[in-house]
Amino acid sequence: MKRRTLYLPIGTKCRELFGKALLSAKAVERGWRVVLGSLDIREEMLEDLAPGLLIENNIPEDKADRFHRLKERGYVIANLSEESALYRDAEEYWTHRIGCRALESAEVIFTVGARSERDIRAHRPAAADRMVLTGNPRFDTLLPGARTVYDAEAEALRRRHGRFLLVNSNFGPANPHKTGLDVVAQWQRDGKLTTEAQVERKRREIAYKTRQMIDLQALLARVARAGVFDRVIVRPHPTENHNAWRTWGSAVNVEVQYEGSAIPWLLAADMMLHCGCTTAIEALLLDRPTVTFVPWPDSEFLTHADAISVKVANADELLDLAGKWGRDDGDWRRTHLAAGRTVMRDYIDNVEPPLAVDRLLDAADRLDVPETEERGRLERARELFSARRWASRRAAKDRARKEYRLQMFPGLDPEDVQAPVQCWIGAGVVGQMPGFTRMSDSVLQLH
Repeated sequence: MKRRTLYLPIGTKCRELFGKALLSAKAVERGWRVVLGSLDIREEMLEDLAPGLLIENNIPEDKADRFHRLKERGYVIANLSEESALYRDAEEYWTHRIGCRALESAEVIFTVGARSERDIRAHRPAAADRMVLTGNPRFDTLLPGARTVYDAEAEALRRRHGRFLLVNSNFGPANPHKTGLDVVAQWQRDGKLTTEAQVERKRREIAYKTRQMIDLQALLARVARAGVFDRVIVRPHPTENHNAWRTWGSAVNVEVQYEGSAIPWLLAADMMLHCGCTTAIEALLLDRPTVTFVPWPDSEFLTHADAISVKVANADELLDLAGKWGRDDGDWRRTHLAAGRTVMRDYIDNVEPPLAVDRLLDAADRLDVPETEERGRLERARELFSARRWASRRAAKDRARKEYRLQMFPGLDPEDVQAPVQCWIGAGVVGQMPGFTRMSDSVLQLH
């Protein structure tokens, strides 16, 4: 049977999977075939699969040649930037995320909020007539009804860890996964920093985040000794060197955990502390107040994640706030959350229904995506992909890169998607369970 195919490559499994699983299930209900999984979809498979709609997470210049080839083969290319609800410098961000040559092959830019639309018009005017305001599916899963998918795991975390302080770090450039990496030089080589002003600003930002990380570790060591929480748990950013955190944490009685989605951890925690991280936005949509560590309140590197959170500058302020929240009757929290939602409405269009997945699929249905017969082609692609994976493993490529990719996306089983979809069926968010075909250890087809 001929169908349109939707390709959804995922960079960071713990952050993107549930939103794209919801999008996949709803797409299948509309008659789409969906290929969901790791970046292997883009890097290993597309050349051998039927042309369809590819939704990319950013379209920088280094993807331009590949996009041109795919477009010639009949693919329709769209962009949905996962981080576009929160960035400091619009010119740097959209220069990095939407390359001029790559944009030539893109049919549509799905935008998360009014602010990102304004900034794209200012810094990538050629994309202005290709934008569709949808919101982001990852935020759909935080809304009432859909968020029940996280309840069981959140309750298991509470039973396991008791009353805990969750710390979501955000120090990728200051604590990169590859030890000794010169981030500025690498970004210059990749074309992500194109002016001297951007280079200097990135250097200042790395210096700021390095100092902030050192001071945060001192704060957390003090909080751990105070015993106000049963545990202090750090969840490092996906792009960071997690071993650096583990080495530090083992010496000061602070746990380092990186498993599953951040959302159940946000629901289970007594308090969440961050340093300008997008998890503050997710916590807000979950009706969970958050705290941000801001030792220098006049810094140029504060974000709207800081603006929607309660600011603390040291351990004493954090411990005092923990006591206040323990005695609070709820009025202060409701006021704080209402103010934060007002701030974020310009940044995230789907802070309430309609869902981003429905608006995105409405737009996709209007695109001229070819219908294709997949029988036979799928089996051939699976065989080719397996051979390539075997060859790449035998070649023993850069070990650090492999470890990083596994940290970002440690495989995908049908159960990883079936479990949340079953929950959404029970909540009336999704109508039926799709069928599944495994294409590799990290890629599934839904039909």
